[in-house]
Amino acid sequence: MAIQSRLATGYWMRKVILTAIFFGFGCWGVYDGWVAWPRQAAAWKEYQEFRNLEDKRLATPGETLMGEEYRRWDALRTKYPKAPRERSDLDVSFQQYLIVPVCFGVSALFLITWMISARRRYTYNDDGSLIAPEGAFRADEMTGIDMTRWMSKSIAMLEIAGGPKGGGKAVKLDAWIYAGLEEVIETLNRRFHPEEYRPAPDEPPQETDDADGADEASHGGDEPADDQNAAGA
Repeated sequence: MAIQSRLATGYWMRKVILTAIFFGFGCWGVYDGWVAWPRQAAAWKEYQEFRNLEDKRLATPGETLMGEEYRRWDALRTKYPKAPRERSDLDVSFQQYLIVPVCFGVSALFLITWMISARRRYTYNDDGSLIAPEGAFRADEMTGIDMTRWMSKSIAMLEIAGGPKGGGKAVKLDAWIYAGLEEVIETLNRRFHPEEYRPAPDEPPQETDDADGADEASHGGDEPADDQNAAGA
């Protein structure tokens, strides 16, 4: 029966979660960059204006603000009983032109890589041939399999026509991304490295301490009989 690959659950769930997280950060950044932070920056400017008027009012004892300055000072004093959150125009620009594009860009990258991976398919047929995104390969075209990265990355490289060193090429089999490839890789590894799957030779049976004790007991039981025969003689 042919073995069909599919996206591994852990892989596509990770991609979906990361895509959603960075997209959410991007939407949050849009609100902050175009709504919340510009308001905070405007409030901080007005508060600085109030502080300048307050410093001017207190600079000369006995004098007070007059006319429009006084009305502006009084309005700002009422509007800002305490200092608002500090926010500069640079903060707003940083949010608009760096944070938001980065978040949406990373989200799009995860989405694109997920879609590309989902379109790739591997099929290992009963006759030993393999259909991969790189092409279709007969069993006699496969010359080996490199398991160097298997333990660390769950990746095996199937060598075609001698592999890159022999003028051929290598097909990447990533079992972390594609479920079903682990069975394909094991089948190919059994084919090219059968010595790794040979059963260990049977070890010769070893005498146990119980058997030694039984022999000693049997020999020890004969000695009193010999002593009795000697006494009778």
